[in-house]
Amino acid sequence: MTVVQQLYDLLEVDEGIERCKQAVASVESALMDNRLLLQSQQMVEEARLTLKRQEVERRDLELTVESSQGKAALVQEKLYGGRVRNPKELENLQAELNILRGQQREQEGELLQLLEAIEGTQESLGNLENTLKEVETTWRREHDRLLVERERLRGDLALLEERRQRLSSLVSPGPLGLYNTLRSARLGLAVVKVERGICQGCRITLPTRVVQMARTSPTPVQCPSCSRILYIS
Repeated sequence: MTVVQQLYDLLEVDEGIERCKQAVASVESALMDNRLLLQSQQMVEEARLTLKRQEVERRDLELTVESSQGKAALVQEKLYGGRVRNPKELENLQAELNILRGQQREQEGELLQLLEAIEGTQESLGNLENTLKEVETTWRREHDRLLVERERLRGDLALLEERRQRLSSLVSPGPLGLYNTLRSARLGLAVVKVERGICQGCRITLPTRVVQMARTSPTPVQCPSCSRILYIS
């Protein structure tokens, strides 16, 4: 196996390592992405707080209605109990009773509206809780799948890095140093194929002499345009 063949094989391994690292990073990003779950939890919590506030308001309003009913009952007892005979006082009691009954009707109307609102909140909360259960189930399933996928990728990455170490140990320091320099300078693409006399790195047509050297030279031959190592299979 020629030095250039070794470097080309090394490039394929390095590209595999890079893809594997990107895949691991993507999986880890997905593992941390729980926005939908948090959003569903927040919506449920907000609905629960709304319901709790409405229940407190309902109890307060029921006490108010009960108090108004009690006051009206006392006034009605005075009005029709026979103990009060003064026409003016009876008139005042009737006026007071009318006011209390009017307030009571308003309060009962508010209570009815509130009970309807509570019913709507309870229905909404039930739907949100069901949605949350579905989201949690899906999230846990996906989370478990991603954990398995991450372990698989890490295993693949370990094998690739082991292979890289083995391959790089076969290459002499000079060509390996050139390869590493070009990897940094050329966005990872240090070795390129020559197809029909064209450098597949910069797409220029190579001089025949350069193509012949790349085919027969025991040492790496670089493209005169982009400086990448030329490989002819």
